Amino acid sequence: MANRVEIIFISKKRNLLKHLKLPVFAIFIITGILIAATISTILLFVNGTHPTFIKLYLSRVERDNQDLTARLESLNSSLKRAQGLFDQHVAQDNRERTYWQMAHIHPDIWSMGIGGKQVERSPYIVSKNTERIIDEIYESIDVLKGKYYLRKTSLREIEGQIDDNRYLWSHVPSIHPVPGRRICSGYGYRVDPIDRKVRMHWGIDIGAPRGTKILATADGVVSFVGWVGGYGWTVVVDHGFGFRTAYAHCQTIIVKPRELVNRGQAIALVGSTGRSISPHLHYEVRVSGMKIDPYKYINTSSVIID
Repeated sequence: MANRVEIIFISKKRNLLKHLKLPVFAIFIITGILIAATISTILLFVNGTHPTFIKLYLSRVERDNQDLTARLESLNSSLKRAQGLFDQHVAQDNRERTYWQMAHIHPDIWSMGIGGKQVERSPYIVSKNTERIIDEIYESIDVLKGKYYLRKTSLREIEGQIDDNRYLWSHVPSIHPVPGRRICSGYGYRVDPIDRKVRMHWGIDIGAPRGTKILATADGVVSFVGWVGGYGWTVVVDHGFGFRTAYAHCQTIIVKPRELVNRGQAIALVGSTGRSISPHLHYEVRVSGMKIDPYKYINTSSVIID
């Protein structure tokens, strides 16, 4: 009896009671069959539904990939528009360099960017189209970075040129030494008002009342103060870069030798000393030792010609 298992079936509805005695090994066989059947059923279900799950997964991945591609395309388009906008900065850079008489940066240099960067491939599998878009994005970013650094460097060069030119311009004679007063005699040959002979007049004469302020026409250093024959009391200012200006027939000299003066600073007063018949300023501009027509170095908007 120990090797058998008794199974009792009871049915109250039919008032049934049955006894079934089975060997133990039969129970194990039946149990094994049931387990095998259950596993087989599960495997068949999984095998039947697996393709459906795969299709759903692939469909989702495809949608995600399409969305990613669309976003990458949008980013790529934005970068290309940014490059187009940056071309306006390139044009502005050329205009600035033209104005300041600097050499332009060659278009090939602008278009190269910094270049040469190796892009690491994504460990995930992406389509060739997606890889192409990603490569274009990296290339656009690379070029924009290069243009940015090039423009930044160019601006520093332009600023340096502006500073140099500002320093040069501050030392180039350019204003009227006696503002608002008339030029009564110009540069060149003329009949001398004293002996009535034709002589070369190496400057311009500006008529003004005695004691009118005479202004330095540019920054510089007073290189001479004193009496010079027919010039009378004279001031000479060395502006550097080969420029010198002379102010003659002065009544009073305000500055001293080796004194720094600025453009527009009063350096003397109009007089009639030396070879002169009336109060006026005799003004000369000398470039590298040569006496040049001062009219070329005066802002004509402040000039009155008699």
